Amino acid sequence: MFILTASGFFGPFSPGTGIGFYILPPVLILLAITLSMTLPITKRVKWSTYRRPLYVTAVLFENWISVVGLVLILVAPPGVGTESKAIYFLLTIIIFWAATIVLASKRIQSRFIPEMGLFRPDLLYPTGANLARGEIFAGLGLKLMLTITPVSIHNFAWLPVWNWWGLLWAELSMVFLVAVRGMTKLKVVLMGRMIKQKMLGWRGTLLEEGFLYLGFTGLSYGFLNVFMGYIPFTVVYPRFWPGALIMVIAAIILIPVRGYLKHKVDRITMSYRRTLGLMALLYLGVMVLMYGMIVMLMGRFLVVTTTLGLVLGLFLQILGISVIVFGRARSIMNDRKGMLPQMLWVLSHADEQDRQRVMKTRLEIFASMNEKERYVNMKNMYDALMQLPDENQSKMLGTQMMALSYLESEKRGRCMRTMDRITSMGVSQE
Repeated sequence: MFILTASGFFGPFSPGTGIGFYILPPVLILLAITLSMTLPITKRVKWSTYRRPLYVTAVLFENWISVVGLVLILVAPPGVGTESKAIYFLLTIIIFWAATIVLASKRIQSRFIPEMGLFRPDLLYPTGANLARGEIFAGLGLKLMLTITPVSIHNFAWLPVWNWWGLLWAELSMVFLVAVRGMTKLKVVLMGRMIKQKMLGWRGTLLEEGFLYLGFTGLSYGFLNVFMGYIPFTVVYPRFWPGALIMVIAAIILIPVRGYLKHKVDRITMSYRRTLGLMALLYLGVMVLMYGMIVMLMGRFLVVTTTLGLVLGLFLQILGISVIVFGRARSIMNDRKGMLPQMLWVLSHADEQDRQRVMKTRLEIFASMNEKERYVNMKNMYDALMQLPDENQSKMLGTQMMALSYLESEKRGRCMRTMDRITSMGVSQE
């Protein structure tokens, strides 16, 4: 039986579990991330126009994870549990969750301006932060559920320890998961797929979902070391290979299975219900991955043995589900709408042949929808077109009319009736 004491699971806690110079690298990286996502990018438009208050607040709370660590090492020594430490720890987690769930709000995103280019933190950050933070909540819940023993309850030895080097590794994994994967998904997969018809096959899907799995694996390993008080790659863990097999099962769920379901549908017009289903599958894959990693590091299969572990674990799991499934699904719906003017702006600089082909494909997709879905999606595209500069807007409207003329008469009629309805509503509101 593994019992967490001041000596840890596998020996004394590693350097980095306390107060020292090792605090600086992870804290400075968090500050650098915060700065890069809030810096002004143009003098032509007021900063608050494209860095909305709720977005800035959510980004600043990225540094809150350092507060969680300070609570765990300052309220009582690392590895020493007390009732007050438990209360403060859970309070900081709840505050961190509250600062995360707001990422699902539409008020996070700003209005599109050309100077933003392809780097749109207000689009990339909400869904990426939901991924990373949701895994922290759900993963911590799973760990507590499995590792709280009857002995550890009395002296609060179930509380996480903390290690700043582990946090550094987790942060680097988070940058890979949010920034690298996010830009790859946007520029290489989505933009390439839309304009040049590249990455249309499984290559793009495997790249996107493979990056997701790698990012999750690094983040999970980092935070498990954070909570156990060890420096990553310095502790010899038991080699429990069934855990590695479980992680392979997680890879199958997250890469080919989830990738196949995403590959079958149009990303931009995907419904909220289908998006929720994909997020639920994502949550399942993450939990299988986390369980495999935990049992591989602990050296045996683990089950729930205490009521406290079950209650605390389920509570944190609920926080994780609300972020990964519901919060991220809503963020993705917001991002798809916010991404449209950006994609249309890029498309407006493409060759006329590419513009007409892409627009014709969009209109054919719209024509195949029922009336309600067609109105919503064509209204989103119309609103996106209205955000473009006049020159680009005129060019894209001309491309749209030309693409309409290439459609079959029945499909053209459906799209034109919906367009008339949208424009007439716009005129009446004016």
